[in-house]
Amino acid sequence: MPPRQWRLFVADIVDALQAIDSYTAGLTREQFCGDRLRVDAVIKNLTVIGEAAGRVPADVTEANARIPWSRMRAMRNVVVHEYFGIDEEVLWGTIGDDLKPLLPLLAALLAATDD
Repeated sequence: MPPRQWRLFVADIVDALQAIDSYTAGLTREQFCGDRLRVDAVIKNLTVIGEAAGRVPADVTEANARIPWSRMRAMRNVVVHEYFGIDEEVLWGTIGDDLKPLLPLLAALLAATDD
């Protein structure tokens, strides 16, 4: 099987971001933090984002330094290895402050490299 193209990993990140957005749309911080199912769904998608970000080649990440690739990978490590200590308040802040700006950056990257 040939190696997977990096564009597919970026598309995976976009898909996971959109899933998180749909799972949390219209919720308050309190509603989110009190809903284990949604918290677990967000954690799963943060894992996907970090895994996919780790598979995008260095030449692509270096050429697109505005995208926080290392922070995406680091968040994956937190949710996977510190699962017992995940703070839902921190997740909520991440969703509102860090994830929303990623969609236009990633969409622009995909559009700029569209074949």
